[in-house]
Amino acid sequence: MDEPQPSVVPGPKVIAFRIIAGLFGALSIISSIGFAIPALTNEEDKMHSFHLLAALPVFVLVTGLAMIVLVLRPTDVTALRVAWAVTIGTVIASILGEDFVSGSYYVAPIVLVLLTILSPARGELLRFGSPMIALLSLAILAAIPAIVYAWDNARIQTLIDPMNDPSGHWKFHHWTGIAGTALALVLVGVVVAFRSPGDRMWIWAIGLATMLFGAAGVIFADEVRYPSTIGTLWGLLVVFAGLVAIAVAELADRARAEAPG
Repeated sequence: MDEPQPSVVPGPKVIAFRIIAGLFGALSIISSIGFAIPALTNEEDKMHSFHLLAALPVFVLVTGLAMIVLVLRPTDVTALRVAWAVTIGTVIASILGEDFVSGSYYVAPIVLVLLTILSPARGELLRFGSPMIALLSLAILAAIPAIVYAWDNARIQTLIDPMNDPSGHWKFHHWTGIAGTALALVLVGVVVAFRSPGDRMWIWAIGLATMLFGAAGVIFADEVRYPSTIGTLWGLLVVFAGLVAIAVAELADRARAEAPG
């Protein structure tokens, strides 16, 4: 976020863009936190701890933050790309879980289509520069276990009999929700691999979201009590991956800054 942004001429489209982004960002942040609170305070809801708390950072630190940035800086194309990456991940999971409509997963793509149409930077959305190879390689490597994990969880949504699901995991679409979270982390990892020089905020936000996802696996490692948990080993690996992504980006920025010319 250190690079200067093109100026935006105020107008009806920009105002509408900011209003939609602000409302969707507030909805993402408030609903994610609101759904997660009972898992921390209500004994009956603690079984949902991993599903809710592992997904929370993605929809607050990534989607929510992206919307806030777009309100403040409508020309920030990276924020729009990041929001699309999360949306694509959740949509893919919902299609696999056959609950795209029943889980209201159609809302985010509608919002993103509107934002893209109204965006003053929409012409830059698909104009990617050269990637940072280390970050891109890390994202591709992470995609292998993430896809397997997402597939396994999304398919559970289609196999469970809702009449025999007293836990509520099926009712609240937790299986596809956590599957979409895993895919979203990989996709935003790919997006930030094409980051602009000096744009440190996004790699930090996504790196922290990844680390918190992994930490949730470590804290809620009991797969009997916490369905879908990635457990201690995978949790630690995911935390390490988030740290590596941040470190690689920081070192690359430092090397670029110190390079002659």
